[in-house]
This record gives sequence, C-alpha cells and structure tokens, in this order.
Amino acid sequence: MKRVFEILDEIIGSVESAKGVPMSSSALLNRPALLDLLDDLRDSFPGAVDDAREILQQRDEIVQSARAEAERVQQVSTDEAQALVADARKHADSTLSAASAEADRIVAGAHAEASALRERAHADADRLVAEGKQEQARLVAEHEVHRAAAASADRIVAAADSEARRLQLEADDYIDKRLLTLGDTLHKLLSTVERGRESVRSRADSHAGERASAFGQGG
Repeated sequence: MKRVFEILDEIIGSVESAKGVPMSSSALLNRPALLDLLDDLRDSFPGAVDDAREILQQRDEIVQSARAEAERVQQVSTDEAQALVADARKHADSTLSAASAEADRIVAGAHAEASALRERAHADADRLVAEGKQEQARLVAEHEVHRAAAASADRIVAAADSEARRLQLEADDYIDKRLLTLGDTLHKLLSTVERGRESVRSRADSHAGERASAFGQGG
C-alpha cells in the first residue's frame, strides 16, 4: 500500500514538473518514464489490495475483541456497583438503628430527669406550704400578733406557690431543651447517613469512570 502512494506521488510530481507547450495548456511529458511508473502502479495494486483486506480483517477482530472487553468491564462494574449499594444500605440500616437506639435512650433519660424534677418540685412546694401553715398556726396562737401572723402566713403561702410554679417552669424548660438537643442529634445522625450514601455513590461513579477511562486508553 505504501508503494502505491509513492508511485502516485512520483506520477503527480512528473506531471507538475513537466515543461509546458507555448501558447497552450498542454505539457511535454517523459512518456517512457511515465509508462514505467504506471506499470509499477499496476503491479503494486494486488499487494495493496491484499494489505487492505488484512487490515480490514484485523480491524474487525480488534472491534470484536474491544466489544467483548467492554461487555466484561460493564458486567464487572455492575457487580461492583451492586456490591457497593448493598454495603451502603447495610451501613445505613446499622446507622439508623444506632440512631434510633440513641434517640430512645436520650428520650428515656429526659423523661426520667423531668419526672425527678417534678417530684422534687412538688416535694419542695409541699414542704414550703406545710412550713407556711405551721408558721401561720404559731402566729395565730399568739393573739397579740394575730394580724402580723396572718399577713406573714399569706406571704409564705404565696411564696410557696410562686416557688412551686418556678420549679415547674424550670422542669418544663429543661425537658424542652433536652428534646431540642435530641432533635439536633437526630439531624446530625441523618446528615451523617446522607453523607455516607453520597460517598458510596461517588466511589461507585469514580470506579465506573476509571474503568471507562482505562478501556478508552487501552483501545
């Protein structure tokens, strides 16, 4: 095939370098040399055709081999991706289970602490009310300070009621804060799960891209 192109280049060069006939577009050619080149061209064609056929056959074999390799790489990539997805789901399920258990533990702890606060608040309120009543009874028994005793007793009772309300509000506020913390914890855990899933998908896409790139370079 290379010889065919070389002969054609020589023929073109002979025509381009031929001397022109004055007053016309014709040219003077070296007939024997041109005929020799044409004979060489005719003799070279069978070999060039055989070379072309061999190249076409090799091309078909290369294409078939490339297709088979592409199918194999695709199957391997699919299997690996499915394995990655399965691992990601397993990890996500495990993470969610752990998050649920942690959430249950935090909620149970918050309820327990809230109950303890309520009990202490009621106990303190009862104690203050009892002390107020005792003080009121003592002051009432003292006739000369009856009015002062009544006023003092009323203040003590009012203070006890106020303290009971304050403790109740503190208990409710504590429960609210713990539940807010629980919500933040669950949000962070869910964010961690989503980042894990995104990382798995990114690795799967990266493996697929690397294999596709390797196949392209090999081709």
